[in-house]
Amino acid sequence: MEQKNTLTEPVKYDLSFAREIYSLENGYYIKQCMQCGMCAVACSTREIMDYSPRQLFNLIKLGKKEEVLSANTFWYCTSCCTCKARCPRGVPLVDVMHDLKKYAIEQGYDQYPQAAFYKAFWAEVAGRGKVFEGGVTARYYLIRGLDEVKKALAMKDVGMNMLKHKRLPLLPPKKVRGLGDLKKIIHKAQELQRKEARA
Repeated sequence: MEQKNTLTEPVKYDLSFAREIYSLENGYYIKQCMQCGMCAVACSTREIMDYSPRQLFNLIKLGKKEEVLSANTFWYCTSCCTCKARCPRGVPLVDVMHDLKKYAIEQGYDQYPQAAFYKAFWAEVAGRGKVFEGGVTARYYLIRGLDEVKKALAMKDVGMNMLKHKRLPLLPPKKVRGLGDLKKIIHKAQELQRKEARA
């Protein structure tokens, strides 16, 4: 029986995407990954991820931008740090996953609901200096659209119970003192990050 060659063309590496990821705050740690698979074994959400962390790192090295940024891997990371604790190379996988989330949002790959939550949470913290659950929820549903609002209305009993037990405040808390200074710090940090990215 004739054996078919499944690899018709040589694999072409697109190093530009990998270099972009390596330039992120924790991106250079990806180079340290030795593909042992310990992160996949340790990960509690691996079964619902498109790719395990090590597979995702391999796709980054191959330059598969579309596959990486469309994957749910970093969105399903729960930041439990088990992978980080078990990695023999000490790769801070959780930090890398946070960088990938931010990068994906900046590149417009924000179709997952978790991306809307990240945006809503950040807008709330940057605007008030602290979190108001009602504000995060409202922002989240505004970002996600009318279909999500309908889903939220289906869970109104949960919200009412939370209000009844004083687990969900009706009014936002006072803004932190020195909010203007906090905004200056955030602006300065973002400015420094942009300079580092250009360097």
